[in-house]
Amino acid sequence: MRAFIAVPGGYACELERAELRIIARVVADTAELLGSPIDGGADDAAPATPSSSDDAVLAALDWDPAAGDTPRDPALARLLPPASDDDELASEMRRLTEGSLRATKVDQLRVVHRTLEASTGVVIVREGEERPWLAALTDLRLVLAARLGIETDDDAERVYERAGSSRPQTAVDELDAALTSLYAALTWWQESLLEAMSGARP
Repeated sequence: MRAFIAVPGGYACELERAELRIIARVVADTAELLGSPIDGGADDAAPATPSSSDDAVLAALDWDPAAGDTPRDPALARLLPPASDDDELASEMRRLTEGSLRATKVDQLRVVHRTLEASTGVVIVREGEERPWLAALTDLRLVLAARLGIETDDDAERVYERAGSSRPQTAVDELDAALTSLYAALTWWQESLLEAMSGARP
């Protein structure tokens, strides 16, 4: 994985094929977590709308957006946090805005997924697509942080230390180490895009 650099018409970086596949998979999994398969429509640019497949995914997550309840999955709850500390107001806001917020997030993920799927090694974030890219990368990091139990900077440090302290002994350790590496890589990748956008040298 290389840092993003400014190029005519946008920002570009190089990824290995394995990196492309892994990140594209995480993007697709995050869209599915939100209730909409990444390939849910014939036109990726079309707005994400609820469908029977969406309903099936949401049922598997044991979450009904219309009920106004906070999702039980901690990663999904991180993606769709309460809009207020007042429970009644938060529930009402969730009923009113959850569908459009979920659709917006899936649309942003589709922008990234479409680019990754079309790439053979060079990824280009085109001018005008910076906002969906940054938002989607933030959502990927939120999901990974939830899976790793990261709530604060201190939590992140402990996760990094745990992953690098010794060789994984169990399947759980291996998964933890893989998620930590991916979280760190995506954090660095997103920061390199921000630096390229600001004109700083990555």
